[in-house]
Amino acid sequence: MGKNTGKNSSGILLNLTKNLFTGMGFIPLLILLLVVITALNQKNFATFSNLQNISRQFSLLALIAVGQMFPILIAGLDLSQGGVMGAVSVLSTLAMLEYGVIPGCILGIFIGGMFGLVNGTLIALFNISPFVVTLGMMSFARGLALMITNGQSIYGLPDSFSYLGTEYIGPFPVPFIIASLIFFISYVILHRTRFGRYIYATGGNQTAARISGINVKLIKSCAYMYCGLLTGLASVVISSRVNSGQPNLGTGAPLEAIAAVVIGGVSLFGGEGKLRGVFLGVVVLSLISNSLNILNVNSYLQMMIMAMVIILAVIVDRFRYAKD
Repeated sequence: MGKNTGKNSSGILLNLTKNLFTGMGFIPLLILLLVVITALNQKNFATFSNLQNISRQFSLLALIAVGQMFPILIAGLDLSQGGVMGAVSVLSTLAMLEYGVIPGCILGIFIGGMFGLVNGTLIALFNISPFVVTLGMMSFARGLALMITNGQSIYGLPDSFSYLGTEYIGPFPVPFIIASLIFFISYVILHRTRFGRYIYATGGNQTAARISGINVKLIKSCAYMYCGLLTGLASVVISSRVNSGQPNLGTGAPLEAIAAVVIGGVSLFGGEGKLRGVFLGVVVLSLISNSLNILNVNSYLQMMIMAMVIILAVIVDRFRYAKD
């Protein structure tokens, strides 16, 4: 009887934990807690200018997190985002110096998409682990950026390029407008198109998806390509903010993106998760980052805190989708 009681207690505890983290109620509570604690300790937090700063931080993370969501939905991941951002930053700004701002921006987004397409094609055709492929691509892209520039930044860009990263439309930073459009487009893709349904089906059960007539290899390639396109867009926007080409851009981008996605309720096992959850996950990480900066927390300690948040997010994901 004692053993049965112990099993029942464990089952109840597991179910409570799953219910807590399956519903998104805990994330708004966490956001509220972060806002209250920081506002009470720092008056500068609740100012309009800081809210604009938060929205800009949110926007840049949102672009790479929404992109990262697509490979994770098909039970993959993309660790190459950081390296691709460096390569896009270098190649797009070099193109701007030669051909102008708009061609350079378009080329940068296109290059990001091509990196993603190569990732997805290798993973789909040769059934290679996404971890191995995207980790290798991260090193390749970073090495390419450093080789082209010899490790140096690219300056002397047209002043008009800085508009994307620094200017405002009304009270809203331009990156926030861009991120909002990407959220809308991604929502339509995931919930209003056949491709979106196929993404969830592929992540839920690849064998069943293949038997039902879904071209799983094509879906995988397209998911990674979309991630690459948004990674390229994020790189262009961040390069605009610093008005330079940076070969070391986006060093911690993939881990932050994965953390935001997982905190938002998207399963690392694929086939589960909503875009609204990713939105909340990005808000949480943006608030944490902004709060730590305002409270003058040491930058090295910030790295440690963010690493613990990422580990906690993975643990939560295990509880959320634990089998009964």
